[in-house]
Amino acid sequence: MKLSGYLERRLEEVCPPKGARLSRRAFNVLQGTRVSVVVSGAVALLAIVDCFTKESYLAASLGIRFLTGILSCIVAQGVYVYRREGMRRVLGDMAAVAQRLEANADDDAQASMARAARRCARLQRLYGAYSVMVVASVLFPTLSSGSLSMPVWPRPEHTPEPRVAAAAALASQVITGTCCPIAFYTLVGLMVVTQQACGALYRAAGAEVQAVRAPEALLDCARLHGRLSAAAALLDRLTSDVMVLLLSAVLLLPIQGMYDIVQGHIDAYLLSSFPIILVVFVPICISGQGLSDASELVGLRAYQGRWPAEAPEHRRVRAFVMLRASRPACITCRGLGALGLPVCESVLKSWFSYLQMLLNLSNKTAHATD
Repeated sequence: MKLSGYLERRLEEVCPPKGARLSRRAFNVLQGTRVSVVVSGAVALLAIVDCFTKESYLAASLGIRFLTGILSCIVAQGVYVYRREGMRRVLGDMAAVAQRLEANADDDAQASMARAARRCARLQRLYGAYSVMVVASVLFPTLSSGSLSMPVWPRPEHTPEPRVAAAAALASQVITGTCCPIAFYTLVGLMVVTQQACGALYRAAGAEVQAVRAPEALLDCARLHGRLSAAAALLDRLTSDVMVLLLSAVLLLPIQGMYDIVQGHIDAYLLSSFPIILVVFVPICISGQGLSDASELVGLRAYQGRWPAEAPEHRRVRAFVMLRASRPACITCRGLGALGLPVCESVLKSWFSYLQMLLNLSNKTAHATD
């Protein structure tokens, strides 16, 4: 599998051309539309009202967990609805760069890009399967007994038209429970595989910059590096301003879920959302670190090129590539900075410290009760 072919397929999935299969267009609808964004917002508003009507925090815990997840998923749907053109530009530029690099790369570079393509394809299938599992866990009460999956106020039986209210609530919750997980996890999967593919392209571009001999080929490599850097910068701009909202569920759901587990309140949605910090946050940080390291490595590869044998104007091209690579590509989040291994380590330490504190308080409460 070639990396350029994989990126072209991802481009067709994100932005289907005219005449695309109905199944592909239907999957794009499940990733979010303006209607699903409005419906999900209405479900979130009713969940907020339901939380305020509860008599204790524990009673409102389920609603808080659903509300946290829905808000992050609304943001993911908004990215698909309003920024799909930006995704098309990123994937299109990366596919064009991959085609050019594969045409002139040596066997090692081509094998490295092929391994990256296979790894990205496996990750894509993994996130797709996980999104289906979360959909099933969210809609489990509806699928098993026909009852409402999410907290809502007022309850349909307390309205003047119970049947109409129940049908409207059921339809809105099915739309929300389907579109929200699919939009969130496929967006996360797209971010992870795009970062990994971009890192593989940076490594191939660095190898070509180091080995290139002809002046025209060096200029071509510099242009490719510039186009790849522009695609990486656009990828960051697509999500940097909303990343903190996307990650709110990742950071808050495990905390709230741990509280419910300690209190003995376990449900299907809790089991599917509890490992979200390992399924979403850690891969984003690892891929972000790999992207940053690979983009910075291009400067070192340019420095290791054939400086003495080149004309001054071509040395200036190498120096320009090194200068551009001195500002590594990264995925940023307001409040956290560049998402990499240092941020991942800091967040995980804080989360495990909270977990330890919660377990200690639970043990003390149990001893006091005894």
